Amino acid sequence: MGKIDEAELQINGELCPRRGKKDQLFLHGRIKEGRLRELKFMCALCDPPMFVAADILCQLALEKSRTEIEKLGEEDFEKILGGPSLEGYEHFKRARELLVLGLIDSKG
Repeated sequence: MGKIDEAELQINGELCPRRGKKDQLFLHGRIKEGRLRELKFMCALCDPPMFVAADILCQLALEKSRTEIEKLGEEDFEKILGGPSLEGYEHFKRARELLVLGLIDSKG
C-alpha cells in the first residue's frame, strides 16, 4: 500500500458502485522490459474487501507481463487469501481489469 513517486504507471478508477459506496482505487507502478516491477495501491472510500483484493493483486502481479496479469484467476486469488471469498474475488476481478486497461493505455 502506498504511492510510488514518479511512477510510469498511474491508474485510477471508481469500482464497485453499489449501496451508495464507490471504491476509488489508485494504482502506481513501474514497468521494465514489459513486466511490472513494482506496484502499490491507495484506496479512497474502499470497503475492506477492496483493500484485501488490491493488496493481493499487487502481490500476484509483480514480475508479470500484461498477458500474465490478464490470466490471474480465482485460484490464484484464493491461494493467497487462504480460501474462497466470492465478494473478495469480485473486487479482485475489477481491480485486475483496471490494471490491465491501464497497462494497455500505457503500452506496458
